[in-house]
Amino acid sequence: MQIELTSTAAEKFIESFESENLNLDDTYLRVSANQGGCSGWRWELETNTQADIQEHDLTFVSNDIKILVDNDLFEEIIGPVTIDFSTKNLVEQGFIFVRQSGQQCGCGESFTPYKKSS
Repeated sequence: MQIELTSTAAEKFIESFESENLNLDDTYLRVSANQGGCSGWRWELETNTQADIQEHDLTFVSNDIKILVDNDLFEEIIGPVTIDFSTKNLVEQGFIFVRQSGQQCGCGESFTPYKKSS
């Protein structure tokens, strides 16, 4: 169970890090969620440094990108997810989240909490 990035999404994050003059070795992508949106929770992405790592954070590495996520949020709300980047058209271009469990709204901006199978 983890958070993964497709190679396309990883390339976009690397481009973003470079455009902001961030060092790839010291930059982490934090995946988070807050209550809101039409399905109950909204995705959030931000950059962090090693100094931002908290005791309760999980760390994953996918396609050379280091990913942080709060353990409780991951276990109870987010669950396993693959982050991709869509280039369908200008309106639908951007990061998309492909979940193995839980529902997502049509716009892809919000989702229902992850439910572990017992």
